[in-house]
Amino acid sequence: MRNGLHEEAPFQLNLVLEELFVNTIRHGGCEGVEGSTRIELRALPAGVQVDFRDCGTAFDPTSAAPADLLQPLEERRGGGLGIHLVRQIMRDVSYRRESEWNHLSMTLPARPPE
Repeated sequence: MRNGLHEEAPFQLNLVLEELFVNTIRHGGCEGVEGSTRIELRALPAGVQVDFRDCGTAFDPTSAAPADLLQPLEERRGGGLGIHLVRQIMRDVSYRRESEWNHLSMTLPARPPE
């Protein structure tokens, strides 16, 4: 553990934030929009609180259907793996739409799941 977080925490946090940011640009309509994304991180005893905001198209990832990981790759519908990744790594994921902004709040646990 480093700084109270497990060894994989920095990698996992970077992976989740990159996935969310890239999806905001590619699918949310934020390409070329300055200031379209805001990220806040807060250290907590239980991990890291993450608030990810974007001014893209309204999209609630918490209501998206789970990815079908059992279906062969060539038969899967596109998308959904990024949301699956966020759900696997983060905890207490919640969404709200407020004043043309998507707000996604979540926690990266200090300790990995057992």
